[in-house]
Amino acid sequence: MYYNIEKMDGYFRIGSPENVFCYLIEGTDKAMLIDTGFGYGNLREAVRSVTDKPLVIINTHGHCDHVGGNGQFEESCFIHEQDLALCYEHSNREIRAGNVEQAKHSLNYETGEMFDALPEDFEMETYLNRSCGNLQTIKEGDLFELGKASMEILETPGHTRGGISVLYREKNLLFIGDAAGFFVWLFAKETTSRETYIHTLEKMYALQADGYIGAHNPEIMHKEDFQLYIRAASEADYEKGEPFESFFAQETKPKVCALDGMTLKDMFRPGFAAVVISAEK
Repeated sequence: MYYNIEKMDGYFRIGSPENVFCYLIEGTDKAMLIDTGFGYGNLREAVRSVTDKPLVIINTHGHCDHVGGNGQFEESCFIHEQDLALCYEHSNREIRAGNVEQAKHSLNYETGEMFDALPEDFEMETYLNRSCGNLQTIKEGDLFELGKASMEILETPGHTRGGISVLYREKNLLFIGDAAGFFVWLFAKETTSRETYIHTLEKMYALQADGYIGAHNPEIMHKEDFQLYIRAASEADYEKGEPFESFFAQETKPKVCALDGMTLKDMFRPGFAAVVISAEK
């Protein structure tokens, strides 16, 4: 199977070669899928290999690596209203075609090696013509009862204006998509001000969750990490930043602003935290 499914403490982590993670929580009555990744492989088959319960699908935000598999599902896909347009944009043929080319030349950031992240049975036209799913909107405070698993929606803007996170109340775990982390992009048109992002970080820190679970980092984040993220965002100085080669929004001339004089070479060292910003941000 293209996807790697791992049973964690109270949920399943569904990983793919391009380092994107989706999460599946199974209650006694329903199941919830958080994000659908790029959707290169048969995600529906992967999910149904774990559960046959009625499915709720949540998109933490509208970027292509979180909504790309929506069209594989008949079930509703819930997303914040402020990311609806972004989801439609990132589901068009042009962006999907760009994703495929990017996937063919994927980079392992830890080893520096290039690899092809597409599955062997990948069908280009099927992928390019796929819809963004049956979208419905969600907002702060919405609650999904799965049966002994209560999933609460929190608005966590920054990386996108409509970014949301999902609190698994019984486990005190927060699934955050790309809302926070040691390397957050804040340079594209859909991102917010740094002040809004910092407010989101403070909100998430105040929650005191037992774990913060992101979409690209297999390591669970903890509340102490958020002190680093807040510092990185607060102290970021564009003029001192390191130029960053992005595969989109390059016209904003993004720069990596890392803590304590660190650079991209230090990305996997303890204590690394950075934001990638434009001059405007």
